Amino acid sequence: MAPRPPTRDQDTKAPRKANEATFLTPTEKVTMGLGACILFTLLPFVGTVVATAVLWDFLDRGCTGRPLDGVLMTFASWVNRATHDFNKQFVKHEADSYLLNAVVLLAIFIPGLWGFCLYSTITYGFSAYLCYVYHVIRIGPYFMNFAYVYTLCHKEGHSRIGLFKQPYGRVLNNVFNWWIGLFYGVLPASFAYGHSINHHRYNNGPSDVVSTSDKPRDSFYNFLCYLPRWTGYAINLTTTLQFFRENNSRVAVKMITGSLYWFLFAYAVYLINPTFAFWYLVFPLGENILLLACVNWCWHAFLNPNDPEDEYVGSITIFDGPINVLNEDFHVVHHQYPGAHWTNHPKLYDKHFQLKEYSKHVATVFKETHAFELFFLIILRKYDIMAEKFVLLEGTLTIDEKKALIKERLRTCWWGPRANLAVKLQGKEIGNLDDGRPNIASKLKSK
Repeated sequence: MAPRPPTRDQDTKAPRKANEATFLTPTEKVTMGLGACILFTLLPFVGTVVATAVLWDFLDRGCTGRPLDGVLMTFASWVNRATHDFNKQFVKHEADSYLLNAVVLLAIFIPGLWGFCLYSTITYGFSAYLCYVYHVIRIGPYFMNFAYVYTLCHKEGHSRIGLFKQPYGRVLNNVFNWWIGLFYGVLPASFAYGHSINHHRYNNGPSDVVSTSDKPRDSFYNFLCYLPRWTGYAINLTTTLQFFRENNSRVAVKMITGSLYWFLFAYAVYLINPTFAFWYLVFPLGENILLLACVNWCWHAFLNPNDPEDEYVGSITIFDGPINVLNEDFHVVHHQYPGAHWTNHPKLYDKHFQLKEYSKHVATVFKETHAFELFFLIILRKYDIMAEKFVLLEGTLTIDEKKALIKERLRTCWWGPRANLAVKLQGKEIGNLDDGRPNIASKLKSK
């Protein structure tokens, strides 16, 4: 469900006490029920595939070391190094030479495997075992194929000029969102417009259709309430409606075009074999809904109680994360510079670190973790473990003081019935002025 901005001129009382067991609006009861249906429908299937992928990685590295230290990922790194000099001629940034190998794997091999499964299903009937093996291979060891597909859809969505040099870019510049994404539950336009324009314009504020900031995040029940909101975004529904509400019909039509593209593809496969269409196209969409809802819940779980718009607290930063895909762990930097190349994220972090901005704001920084682990620590209220992993960049805090800080930030709400209406908002969250309209884009280029 798309969030609505709160009314702040009616009340200036202290915040209502957060309690996940109390429903403050009738909508919350409905959304929790819907969220429970979504979770418990998807979890047995998505959980089985993801657990197998994690076990695959664990066995591949001989049951020792950190994720991605195994033979397959080491071999993949070697292939990227060995092909770097040849591949760099196709990409705009030399560090992106690996993209050509990613395209071979994700745009040719995985669709080829999908086609084989379709042929097998038509010829011999649906095989649950074949479907299971396909999905495990598709998401890869420790679900790294999944992680890279979504990260590259994300990067491609932010890059209006594309990642590949011309003339190769004519074919490859939208390959992740408009081709590879079909096999991973990505509806085209969701990253390029829904995410890049809406989420990065409102930065988890009241008008962000995937905002997490109206309920305490250290609550499993509140996450259930959030799942329908993320589902509306994942199927391009709430973003499309939001663009129409903002009189931005140009981008709304692009959202509809991307949605129709996916649904027509799915319908064409449905006409061939309905069972195959469900398990090989609809299932990855459900996988998207469940896993990315967890990721976004984690990235934006913390809020400064005195300034909910504080970007250094409102997005997390992770040091030495075991699965830091293309520097996504510098999430504050990403929101400050959405179009920055991933190789520049450490430099941009250091720029603001040297200006003492991270320490002044007591930024939300963790070490040696990743988004999925942190998600479970949050909803299971493992404050002790989070406090041990919390990094204070300047000064000292005891473990108990860190726990209190973490708990307060997780339970602060920016908008909605639990918001502290005594806190004066300044509209600082409004970041990305590019709303997809040509006149705005030209103005931004001229600055």
